[in-house]
Amino acid sequence: MSELRHHLYLILATLIAVVVLSLLIGGVQLMLVGLCCLLFLWLVGYWYHLIKLVRWLERPKLRNVPHGIGIWKNIFNTLMLQAKSRKKRKQKLGVALLRFNRIAETIPEGVLILGLDGRIQWLNHVAATHFNLNPERDSNGILVELIGNVHFQQFLSEQAPESGDMKLTIDNSGSGLPRILNIIRTPFDEQATLIITQDITAAEQLNATRTAFVANVSHELRTPLTVINGFLETLTDMPELPQEQRQSFIALMSKEGARMRNLLADLLTLSRLENQTDISIHRQPVYLTALAEQVVHEARILSAGKHSFVCELATDIWVNGIQQDLYNAFSNLLFNAVRYTPPKGTIAIRLRSEQCQHDSWQAIFQVSDTGAGIAAEHIPHLTERFYRVDSGRSRQSGGTGLGLAIVKHALAEHSGKLQIKSVVGSGSTFSAILPQMKNNDKGLDSRATHV
Repeated sequence: MSELRHHLYLILATLIAVVVLSLLIGGVQLMLVGLCCLLFLWLVGYWYHLIKLVRWLERPKLRNVPHGIGIWKNIFNTLMLQAKSRKKRKQKLGVALLRFNRIAETIPEGVLILGLDGRIQWLNHVAATHFNLNPERDSNGILVELIGNVHFQQFLSEQAPESGDMKLTIDNSGSGLPRILNIIRTPFDEQATLIITQDITAAEQLNATRTAFVANVSHELRTPLTVINGFLETLTDMPELPQEQRQSFIALMSKEGARMRNLLADLLTLSRLENQTDISIHRQPVYLTALAEQVVHEARILSAGKHSFVCELATDIWVNGIQQDLYNAFSNLLFNAVRYTPPKGTIAIRLRSEQCQHDSWQAIFQVSDTGAGIAAEHIPHLTERFYRVDSGRSRQSGGTGLGLAIVKHALAEHSGKLQIKSVVGSGSTFSAILPQMKNNDKGLDSRATHV
C-alpha cells in the first residue's frame, strides 16, 4: 500500500512540475501541450507493460516473469512471488501424490474407485492382479463388464448406503487355478464407490485342507477304535469264550492298537517336518551308504524271506542333513515296496552318485519293485496325506496313508525331490534325489547281493 501511495505521489509531483515549468516558459498553451505529451507517454508505458503481462499470462513460467518500472515493478514482483508459491505448492502436491501412489501400491489389498456409472476411476496394481486387468487398457472401463460375473454385478448394483462384502471366485491368469477374493464395497463420496479386494485363496485352501485332514484322521482312528470296542464288548458280554478265541480277539486288538500308534507317530513326524523352518543348525554329514544298508537290513526282516532283494549301493556317499529325517524317507520308500510287492517278487535298491550341472553331484536312492504298479492318474496325488490308490489293500498291509507325504517333506527340507515312475502290471520305481556333499570321494563301486 505504501508503494502505491509513493507511486501516486510521484505522478502528482510530475504533473505539478510539468504545469509549473510550462507556465513559466510558454504560458497556458505550452502547459496543455506538456500535459498531452505526459499523458501520451504514460499511455505508451501502460500499454507496453500491459502487453508484457498478457504475454506472460499466456505462458506463466517463473523464469519468464517480466520486469517493469514504477507500479509495474511491484505488480511483476508480486506475480513472481505468487508463481514461486504456486511452484512450491505444486511440488509439495506432487511429492504427496507420489507418496500416496507408493503407499497404495504397497498395500497388500486391492483398491479401486468406481464412478456412478461403474467405470474404473483409479486402481492399484494389486487390484489389477486380482481381477486380471491391464491398468493401461482397462482404465476407465466398466468393471462388471470386464469381470463378467452375474453375482458380482448384483453385488455392485445394490443400493445400500452401508458397506457390504462378498466372496468371488475368478480364474487366475498366472497359474490357471481359481482365485478366491473377498470383496468389500464401501461408499467413498457422493460420486464414487470404494472397492477393496483381498486374496483369501490360501486361507480357503487351508481351511479346506484342515477340514479334510480332520475328517481323514477321524476316519482312520474310527475303524481301529470300533474294532477294539467291539471286541471289548464281546469279551465283557461273553466271559466264557474259549481261550483260543479270546487270544485271537486280543491279537486283533493289539494289531489295531499298533495301527493307531503308527498313525499317531506318522502324524507327529509329518507335523514336525511341515513346521520345521530352519534346519541348518541341526544339519551334519550323513553317511548315506551306511544308512541305506541299515534300511535294507530292516526291510529284509520285515519281508521275512518273502521277497528277493537286489542291492547296488555305491560306497562313500555323504549328504549334509538330518539323519533321522533321511531314515524316515528311505525306510518309508523301502517298507512300502515290501508291503505292496506280492510274495516271491523282487525289490531292487540302488544308491548311486550322479553328476549334474555346474560340476555339482547328487545322490540318488532308488527303490524298484515288481508289484501291481500304479495308474498314471494316481501318481501326482501319491504324496498327498491319506491318499490311497487302493484303500482296502493299504489298510490290510498296515499303511497309514502318510508315508509318501513324509518322504516328500523330508526330501524338501534337504533341497531334494521325489520322482515316481510306474507301469501297471510291471511295478514301480521311487527315486529320492538329494544334493551330495562336496569334496568327497564320489566312488561308484557297487556291491550286488541277490537273495
